[in-house]
Amino acid sequence: MIKKQNTIYIAVLTLVLLVVFLSGCIATNRTDLVKNGTVTIARQKTGKAYISSSSAYEENGELVITGILRRRDHVGGPIKTHVDVAIVSAGGTVASEVRSSDIAVSRRIAGRGYLSSERFTIRISDVPAKGSIVRLVSHSGSHTE
Repeated sequence: MIKKQNTIYIAVLTLVLLVVFLSGCIATNRTDLVKNGTVTIARQKTGKAYISSSSAYEENGELVITGILRRRDHVGGPIKTHVDVAIVSAGGTVASEVRSSDIAVSRRIAGRGYLSSERFTIRISDVPAKGSIVRLVSHSGSHTE
């Protein structure tokens, strides 16, 4: 009986140490660029779906932008939208522009505690310089180019 308990304790301890080790490895490859003051995020809350929250990270030499899209209204079918990103340097010039893939944001159901939200992730190969602004806009419909 004591051998069995010791085996269980060792297995649990090994699992805990493994989780701590892996979470430490993951955390070291990711730097929050907003918290350390490298970039600021400017979100426009326009349109049928808006960006309710967002973050910018440096991960393995890439800029990773994540966020949550929410819908304003309670009626209708899913809204097809995408997120436009513009990286603006400290000098005011647009360094790069990218667009997410299309995202369908389904309707909100009032009274049921259900808020519709869809997550998005955008990866950009270059990390912006200190003082840059990351402009995010949710846009439904096509662009005229």
